[in-house]
Amino acid sequence: MNETEIIAAIRAGADRYEELVRRYHAGLIIHCENLVGDRDEAEDIAQGAFVRAYLELERFDSQKARFSTWLYKIATNLAIDYLRKHKQRLHVDDIETFAEVTMPAFIEEEEKLVVRKAVAELMPPQYRDAIEAYYWHGKSYREIADASNVPINTVRSWIRRAKLQLKEQLS
Repeated sequence: MNETEIIAAIRAGADRYEELVRRYHAGLIIHCENLVGDRDEAEDIAQGAFVRAYLELERFDSQKARFSTWLYKIATNLAIDYLRKHKQRLHVDDIETFAEVTMPAFIEEEEKLVVRKAVAELMPPQYRDAIEAYYWHGKSYREIADASNVPINTVRSWIRRAKLQLKEQLS
């Protein structure tokens, strides 16, 4: 049975969620471990993602994404929350490493290219530089401000405005 049929059965009252858990369990733990660097925490985060996905299954829209994409996004968000709570950052050397670590393998290369192209087109260039430094190179706002010789609030504004531009470009 494909995931769409399983989800329809679950929504109709069938006790079939375990099939989805078995299907994605190992990969989701590996994904979370790549993000947080700790196997035990990764297992907890993955479990939390499965619970949240189950509780919010009625909100899932198979027209917008595959279940696995949605599940991995939930897990990624939980991992980011964990890292923030524990004051850890992902240390990445370049965009390729970041894309490999945070995006499941089934996300198409074309989608990655669309995001990279949108970031490259941000104007003024300071917006692009701030986004790349913060998200791809793991720099803090303070580090970006010091390197750019601007106040930290300027960096906050650049990143906020860049996100608005990206939202417009990618929607």
